[in-house]
Amino acid sequence: MQYGILGPFEVRFDGASVEVPRPRQRAGLALLLANTNRPVSIDRMVDALWGEAPPRTARAQVHKVVSALRQVLPPAGSRLLTFEPAGYRLAVDEADLDATAFAAALARARLLAADGHAGEAAQRLRSGLALWRGPALSGIEAPFAASARTRLEEERFAAYELLADLELDRGRHRELVPELTALLGEYPARESIAERVATALYRCGRQADALAVVRATGQVLADEYGLDLGDRLADLEQAILRHELPVPVAARSAVVADATGPGGSPQCPPPAQLPRVTYGFVGRREEIERLAALSAAGAGGTRIVALTGPAGVGKTSLALRSAQDLAADYPDGQLFVDLHGYDRDEGESLERVLERLLIALGVPGHRIPGDATLREDLYRSTVADRRLLVVLDNARDYEQVRPLLPGSARSFTVVTSRGVLSALVAGTGAFPMRLGMLSLADSVEVLGRIVGQDRVARAPEAADELARLCGGLPLALRISAVRLAEHPELPLSGLAAELACEDERLSGLSLPEDELTVSRALDHTYRRLGEGPARLLRLLGLHPAGVVAEASAAALLGLPGTPLGASAAPARPLLRALESVHLIEQSAPGGRYRVHDLVRLYGRQLADADPAESAAARARLFAWYLTVADAARRLLDPAGLHLPIEPRHPWSGPYPFEAVEGARDWFDRESGNLVALTRLAASLGDHDTVWRLAAVQHAYLLRSHRLGVLAETQRLGERAALLVGHGLAAATLADNLGIAYSNQRDHRAQECYQRALAGHLARGDRRRAAHTRLNLGSMHYEFGQPERAAGYLQQVIEAARELDDGRLLVKALANLVRTECDHATARWLLAEAVTRAEADGEGHLATIFRGQLAWVLHRMGDHREAFALSEQSLAEARRLGDPLVSARMLDQMGLARAGQGRSADARTYWEEAVETFVRIERNPEAEEVRGRLAACG
Repeated sequence: MQYGILGPFEVRFDGASVEVPRPRQRAGLALLLANTNRPVSIDRMVDALWGEAPPRTARAQVHKVVSALRQVLPPAGSRLLTFEPAGYRLAVDEADLDATAFAAALARARLLAADGHAGEAAQRLRSGLALWRGPALSGIEAPFAASARTRLEEERFAAYELLADLELDRGRHRELVPELTALLGEYPARESIAERVATALYRCGRQADALAVVRATGQVLADEYGLDLGDRLADLEQAILRHELPVPVAARSAVVADATGPGGSPQCPPPAQLPRVTYGFVGRREEIERLAALSAAGAGGTRIVALTGPAGVGKTSLALRSAQDLAADYPDGQLFVDLHGYDRDEGESLERVLERLLIALGVPGHRIPGDATLREDLYRSTVADRRLLVVLDNARDYEQVRPLLPGSARSFTVVTSRGVLSALVAGTGAFPMRLGMLSLADSVEVLGRIVGQDRVARAPEAADELARLCGGLPLALRISAVRLAEHPELPLSGLAAELACEDERLSGLSLPEDELTVSRALDHTYRRLGEGPARLLRLLGLHPAGVVAEASAAALLGLPGTPLGASAAPARPLLRALESVHLIEQSAPGGRYRVHDLVRLYGRQLADADPAESAAARARLFAWYLTVADAARRLLDPAGLHLPIEPRHPWSGPYPFEAVEGARDWFDRESGNLVALTRLAASLGDHDTVWRLAAVQHAYLLRSHRLGVLAETQRLGERAALLVGHGLAAATLADNLGIAYSNQRDHRAQECYQRALAGHLARGDRRRAAHTRLNLGSMHYEFGQPERAAGYLQQVIEAARELDDGRLLVKALANLVRTECDHATARWLLAEAVTRAEADGEGHLATIFRGQLAWVLHRMGDHREAFALSEQSLAEARRLGDPLVSARMLDQMGLARAGQGRSADARTYWEEAVETFVRIERNPEAEEVRGRLAACG
């Protein structure tokens, strides 16, 4: 298969054109090709194909588009279009898509140019540019096409610019004039091309033509865009008029030879500017090995490393440690510059930095030009033939380091920054290396290096807790260790207890020196943020958990958007701005970001300065979670007796879920946040929010059998409902708490059910009272009291008939089967229960009843059918995300196989059942299965 997007969109197979008939199918295929070999999420496809106003059925239509593409494409292409959890992926070989072939040619040309192979680099560029057949993505009309087209065109211009620079340096200006003039005719406002055309014409002796190009470009900019000529073209115009274009390469070489002495050898010792590594440096073995490998790769490998990470993570320490290890490999010296890219002051100017470097390299001061551009030329010429190790520390961006990068591939450069340095990676092929937090073991090792290993060994649990509170941030760990070292009487547990209080943690992570504090390190980054990202950072501090989604961030900000931010959440650019300086990091595809605890506390500290805004943002956050969670729980448990939530600050937007799978996935992602928000609301005394949050989590937590968390949230919710006098909520949440305890075989369940029953009866709510009695019956059965269980279940059956509640009746009958019916009757009743549940669309109930029927069949000796039904229920339970039913079915499958005399198979199912029970806090049942394993030898 061959694909073309660098011009009119085309698909070819064995030389023949493949027709993709519908515009949206072509757009979908073009989107996948623009992201070839990378998964594209369904949300992103919706955003790309429909933009800001997708239809309600957009997700379904995406599936239809992909299905149609699989039909249209020949088998060679359709089988490479696959789906995975992150989205749809189209696998395409580099040579089969013109855009990837072009990108590979450009990347290879950059490497060749960096290694000094200008001729080969130019040849690669020309072969890549020959792949362009016209404007990119011609014939594709979709919201994403414009930005994708612009990105591809920018790469094309970058290739032309590099080609022009290479050919100009080689003296091939005459060959450049025709093709660059044609390109400028196509894009007359492109100043970078005009600059190179004018330079080439000037070097051909055509001064008047060169001036005409500059002035024509200026006229286009003024007439069509109302813009003035850029500084570079304006300076070029003056240089042409004065015959003062930059000094040719040969002349610069003469200047260098004069400055460095006979033979070009430096007249002073090689520079050795590396500072000492911070004391207590620990770990980073993998990163050190990677830097050593990149250094050893030679002229054909990557010679620049972009080492990035948040403030205080140890970027400088790692760069210096690696540089000292590698110093012997660079006999011409080691250069180090702190660029102060994120300091309050701007630091030294480029002119001063270049002057310092040139002097270190042996250039006499009187030979250093005053002009920054000439200094840059001299610097590159001076280092061109040397094997140097260069560390450019604390860079702000690519523009700050670009003049300081050696042009030769003989040198090795490490650039550190709090920003992501994407432009450096794109412009130079630098290897990106993101530095994360230290592991727990390495964090404790940092403490031991400074405090003393014996002191740490005497209090291992306190050391672990202190390391955890520092979040693996080396700066925080060093501050804590220094505080302990300066106060030998202070136990590790005492400092850990001080830092455990979130309100005191940042102040505790500081030393008397102003600069050595976590807050001060974060200040440097915060001051460079724009107004929007700065406000978002403050409000993220109000979120009690460490992971936020785009849509919940939008809710904090009060921005418009859908509840799930399904397409283009307004908060996205602000989140990416914070990510670009490592204040947050993307934790998973789909727009979810992790906020380090210390960054979150820093943001909250800033937010506390405006209590009114903080309170309003929290209210919006609670409202968003309540609204979306309520919608999700109604899909998970559509027939349940739900409490009315009615958030006090409703979040507007369309219905957020189309299917139960989406609701469950949302709960899977957000459950930790919901629990943290419940605790936060309880600490704030916001009782109305507490009971509402507890109520919306119940169905999911029960289905996923997170029993400890279920008990905690329902306990908080019942107490809050009682405090505000909401009887219905208090009784319902007491019932929910009883379910949590009952599943844990905790006898406190009975007290909870009795409170719930009394509350419902006091309100005259017979239906809810019957449900509580149903739970009491199940509890007594689980506790080995079948007679008492039967008594409650008989009451439920009577109430269900009076209330004409078929669902309740079926559940009660199915439970009664376990207590007193003979096997034949039980089989008949459970078969009927399965049939009715399936007819009513109660898939989860049908799964449970089918599992109970399998148990009865096993007791009747029908092991084959018992196994088959258990296996069917296992598949459904897994699909529905119910680990408890899954574990019980695995147990029953083991029993069935044991009944058939297949003990080896039985062991396999029982072992998996034990693992599942343990994961969901079902230790009592796990022990029962362990007993079966022991009995079968």
